[in-house]
Amino acid sequence: MSSSIHLTYHLQPGGHLRGRIRVPGDKSISHRSIMLGALADGVTEVDGFLEGDDSLATLRAFRDMGVHIEGP
Repeated sequence: MSSSIHLTYHLQPGGHLRGRIRVPGDKSISHRSIMLGALADGVTEVDGFLEGDDSLATLRAFRDMGVHIEGP
């Protein structure tokens, strides 16, 4: 007998984020900061960016796609 569980998630926009948030720097957060910053209007400032090979490769890829990034 096999049992299949089906989960359904309903998502809604959470609204605007204004101000500053502080999260510990790690690889996944560094990737997301590039991706979300590229989508955001205005300037995104990131402190604590993890300058590992993977994160820097993501940064280079977004630069290659025309995103203006100042930094490492």
